[in-house]
Amino acid sequence: MMLTEDIANALYRDCSVFGIPVYRRGNIPSGEITEPRVVILPKGQTPQTYWRKCYVEVNICVPDLPGGNANLLELGKYERLAGDYLSDEVGRYDDEYYRYSIASIGIEADESMKCHYVNVRLLFEVLNC
Repeated sequence: MMLTEDIANALYRDCSVFGIPVYRRGNIPSGEITEPRVVILPKGQTPQTYWRKCYVEVNICVPDLPGGNANLLELGKYERLAGDYLSDEVGRYDDEYYRYSIASIGIEADESMKCHYVNVRLLFEVLNC
C-alpha cells in the first residue's frame, strides 16, 4: 500500500530534474532561504472506489533579491519547469500504479523566510488494487 511517505519518495525522485536540493517533511532546514530548494509536503489520503487520492504541495523556493524583491526570472524558470515536468505523470512505485497532475500553480511570498516560491498543488492518485 503506497502511503504519504511513499508518495513523497516518488516525487523526490521526479523533482530531481530541477537540479536543486529537494527536501521532504521532517528534514527541511530551518531559517531563511539562502539558495533555491524544493520542499515536498504530502497531505492525508482519501480512499475512493478506484483511487486513493492525496494532495501534495510542492514548493520551489527562491531567495529574495536584496531589498526583499522577488527574483522573477528564477521564479518564472521554475514555474515553467514545474508545468513541464509535474503535469499528468503516470508511474509505478513498489508495484503500485499512480498518477498525478497539477491542480493549481502560482507564485507566493514568505516574508519570514525571505523568499518567494512557486506553489504547485498536485492531485496524486494511487490505484486501488
